[in-house]
Amino acid sequence: MYKVLIVDDEKMIRMGIKKVIRWEELGIGEVFTAASAGEALGILKEHRPEIMITDICMSEMSGLELIEAAKELQPKLRVLVLTGYDSFEYARQGLRLKVQDFFLKPADENSLSQAIREQAAYLKREEAEAKSTLLVQRTRGIAEQTRLETYMRDLIHRRGESGKILEKLHDYYRPDRISGFQVVLVFPALCMDNQLSEKNFREISMKNICIRIVDAEEGITFPDDDGTIVIVYFLKEEEDSSLERSRELADILQDEFDSRPKMVIGSVVEKFENLYISYHDARHLSDTEKEGIQDILQLLGDKNKNHIFQNIYGELKDIMCGNIGNTEYVLKAFCTFKRAAESYNLSRQAVRRLCFELASSIYFAYLGEVGETEDGKLDALSKSLRSASREEACEVTEVFLAQMLGSQEENVHEIVAKAKYYISEHLAENLTVSNIAVSLYITPNYFSRLFKRVTKEGCNEYIVRKRIEKAKSLLDTTSLKVGEIAMMVGYRDTNYFSLAFKKHTGKSPTKYRDEIQNAGDVL
Repeated sequence: MYKVLIVDDEKMIRMGIKKVIRWEELGIGEVFTAASAGEALGILKEHRPEIMITDICMSEMSGLELIEAAKELQPKLRVLVLTGYDSFEYARQGLRLKVQDFFLKPADENSLSQAIREQAAYLKREEAEAKSTLLVQRTRGIAEQTRLETYMRDLIHRRGESGKILEKLHDYYRPDRISGFQVVLVFPALCMDNQLSEKNFREISMKNICIRIVDAEEGITFPDDDGTIVIVYFLKEEEDSSLERSRELADILQDEFDSRPKMVIGSVVEKFENLYISYHDARHLSDTEKEGIQDILQLLGDKNKNHIFQNIYGELKDIMCGNIGNTEYVLKAFCTFKRAAESYNLSRQAVRRLCFELASSIYFAYLGEVGETEDGKLDALSKSLRSASREEACEVTEVFLAQMLGSQEENVHEIVAKAKYYISEHLAENLTVSNIAVSLYITPNYFSRLFKRVTKEGCNEYIVRKRIEKAKSLLDTTSLKVGEIAMMVGYRDTNYFSLAFKKHTGKSPTKYRDEIQNAGDVL
């Protein structure tokens, strides 16, 4: 079923068209109306109707200007134009904008209905051709299939840039026409070592059968990193599960291979980007369920779903509290929490409670490592959360975290600069991350993460590098013995110093000095 948008600044006309046409008979499921071009563009962005019926003469923006703007948003939009003027200029501009048909007001009901029917039929043919092309690509186009499978693996394993991956997947499919997604794992797994054995050939054949049955229009089939066959089913509005389709597929595979595969069904998610949740739900279920009891496993109600979410939430909280020195990483983890809360459809009260719990945990972790913050921040957050919606609660908490953690960024480079100066002044002493952190009045873990993030080098690595650099300078410019130089750069054991020096330079201290001095003699 397709969507239609009617645009006319005269209410009587737009509502008249909406009421008089028998939309369902024409293959139209939803009809939107707009009184202005601005309102129409908003509907196009949000609901993406495939067909637009618009007047030419409107006050805010002409119908032709609207069509041009709409085509930029939705190049494949089918457009029917209504006008009270029989003008060649309108027709000429309409042809330029690739308008499908013109109607003089008042439009004849039967003619308009026929034009809408033709547009719906055209869209249906386009979809059928696209599905046919996709099936050919997936079953015969090895390179194209490999690329798609790579995108899907990166998505469920959360690798790479999600924006680019989603953009590629939008080119293959139209997720705006799908109400939900659900992952099904099919066992046994494929062998991923590229060694073609009889067993592996059987599993590849199983995957190809899944592709032929599922991928034409019902979903996507691909192997994950472990070789398990993953099916992502597209759920339509009237369906709430892929259980029946999984049973039908299992019957076909049993007939083909004389054995029934085990299948595990994950949770339903609303967006492509949340597929990793459905995938990990299925993985969790397959890992915790006893072997051989059922051939198709699925999540059992909200209790199990809540248990899985609590595991995800606990992991994210640990990540955020353990990375106080990396503001960007903490905020990324919080964005994952927001997506999970949306995907699991948590209540407003639950989101508010979890947001405050997260913020409090991070606040006290920050206080423990940095040792200073403003009083009253948690009280202010608590007041802001009391009447907040789910989205507002997440937004308020994200701002709280960004402000609290962001205030440290101004001091980060100053802290690292002080640490480098301290190291340079105490190279001969027993330098450790702990005693450097104590001198800066911060915790060792916090200091270690800050130093690595800013310098891209561990603090201990930096100390060793500076000691070797100073040792090289002393060997080059003085006649001090190697043991004396070792003491001056913080090494109490001359043999250990020699090993460290050779590891970094490829030469022993004595050989290094000889080569430098011989080079000087030659010059």
